[in-house]
Amino acid sequence: MVNSLQPLVIGSMPDEQQRISEVLEAGVTAPQVLFWQYDQAAVIMGCSQRPDEGQMSRAARAGLPLLRRRSGGGAVLAGPWMLSVTVFIPPDHPVAKHNIIEIFSWLEQIWIDTLHVCGVPCKGVDQAMIDRSKVLSQQQNLKWACYAALSHGEVVSEDGRKLVGLAQIRKRKGVALVSGLHLYPSDWSLLSSVVVDNNQQGSALERLNSDAQSLSGRSAETLLPELIRTFAEHIPDDFIQKTD
Repeated sequence: MVNSLQPLVIGSMPDEQQRISEVLEAGVTAPQVLFWQYDQAAVIMGCSQRPDEGQMSRAARAGLPLLRRRSGGGAVLAGPWMLSVTVFIPPDHPVAKHNIIEIFSWLEQIWIDTLHVCGVPCKGVDQAMIDRSKVLSQQQNLKWACYAALSHGEVVSEDGRKLVGLAQIRKRKGVALVSGLHLYPSDWSLLSSVVVDNNQQGSALERLNSDAQSLSGRSAETLLPELIRTFAEHIPDDFIQKTD
């Protein structure tokens, strides 16, 4: 038996969000994984963040789509520099029975194992790191940004800079665990210019984050297929379709 991976989808963030919504609305009948790389930059805000006229105007001037996702958290600038991996779990699957900390820790370990095999040094987070990140985020007025603070299950560089962000969408017909890995550096100043009209906050966000290319010394183009293959090898067998 060999793994038959769903191929990497290269497309827009609105299309990805639509795909996630469609799967959850139809009902998750079997575990599955969606690998997605964005073909253009876009700003996505958390479900509790309502874009105002200023944000929409600045996004339009920058040529960026601006939308809200169905999960919580802060604003994210997505683009070709990010690999998005969504794990869909049926509501009756044992993993879906975990509480939010347990289910994020389950995915965190898969990411850590994957990144280590691919030569990307990293580690998980603990409560002290989470608490400290929230204090720093508050002090620097960065609570609006998803990648400004840490939460359970996320992955960081060995010196504590965020590498993989997580979000959860839990519906009656299934669970979607959405994770974003920065393959190479994001344009943090562009994100802060659109969301808070202050590109200087981008420098603070840059200091709080890292990326796989910088940490490994390997190009994102080389890492990408290896990351997908290795992630599939570390996730439980029932999440990956098998063929003879």
